[in-house]
Amino acid sequence: MLISKFKLETNEDISNEMEKALCVQLPQKYKIFIDRYNGGETPDTNWTGKGKTDVRGFYGYDNANDYWDIKEHRTETFLSELLVRGFLVIAENSFGDMFCMKLEDETVWIAYHDSSKMVAIADDFESFINGCKSKKIGHISTIEERKARLIANGHGDKLSENMLRGWQEEIDKYSKLVQEEVVI
Repeated sequence: MLISKFKLETNEDISNEMEKALCVQLPQKYKIFIDRYNGGETPDTNWTGKGKTDVRGFYGYDNANDYWDIKEHRTETFLSELLVRGFLVIAENSFGDMFCMKLEDETVWIAYHDSSKMVAIADDFESFINGCKSKKIGHISTIEERKARLIANGHGDKLSENMLRGWQEEIDKYSKLVQEEVVI
C-alpha cells in the first residue's frame, strides 16, 4: 500500500503519547505504523479483502492534518463510543465509514457511518495493510487539459469559476503528495 504520510521526522513518542491520551495499549505493528507514518492520505487505494471498498486515509495523532488527527476528534460521539467499546478508529473510506481495530484481539472492522452495523474484515492490522492496494499517482491533468476534455465531451457550457477553483485545489494537493510503500 502507498501512503503520503503526515509524519516528516522520526519520533517514537507519538504512539506513546497516543496510548496515554486515549488510555489504551496499542498493538505493536500499529505502534510501528504510527511512529513511522503518523497516518496519511492514501489516494487511489482499495481494500481488496472482505467488504471491498476504498481507503481514503489513515488517522494520525498530533501533528497530522487536522481532518485526520485523532487527537482533534477523540471526543466526537461516534469515535468516543467506539473507543468505549474497545475499537480504535484507524482509517476512513470516501463514504465516511470507519475502519476500526478491536484492541482486544487486533482484528480490523468496518463501522458504517449510517447504521450501527460493524463487520470484521481482517485478522489483524498487518493483514489489513497487506490487503490495501494502491496505484501510484501519475500525470496530474492541467487546467487546460481538463478544459479541453470537457469541451471535447460536449460539456463546455458547464465550465464555471467554481469548477476551475476545484481543479486548481486538486492539482495543488496531488502535486505535493509524496507516496511511499508502507513497511511495518
